[in-house]
Amino acid sequence: MSATTPNMTDQLQKMMDMQKEALEPMRAYTTVAAEAFERVSRQNYAVLGDFINFAISQVQLPARATDPTEFFAKQADAVRAFSEQLTRRSQEYMEIASAVTTKTQATVTAATDKATRKAA
Repeated sequence: MSATTPNMTDQLQKMMDMQKEALEPMRAYTTVAAEAFERVSRQNYAVLGDFINFAISQVQLPARATDPTEFFAKQADAVRAFSEQLTRRSQEYMEIASAVTTKTQATVTAATDKATRKAA
């Protein structure tokens, strides 16, 4: 029985080491996914702030305008500024997507290279 115990312990240790090694690329990818989630969440928070600011400006607009012409001119300016802000935000989303894609590709390449080296 004592000869079996070290053998079983060694086998269990080997199995745990193999599992750890197999899951290592997933841990790296989880880090990339967590960073992406944080960046997108913060971006969504900023966009929501833009919407709230726009809504507040629209609610306050009638009190600031003295006549309909001024009201519509200010409303057009506010809509134009909001549109430009959303365009910038969409470009920021594209930058986030590009950065996440680059990191994901690097993570997958590193995992693939490691597996290829090990197999060779």
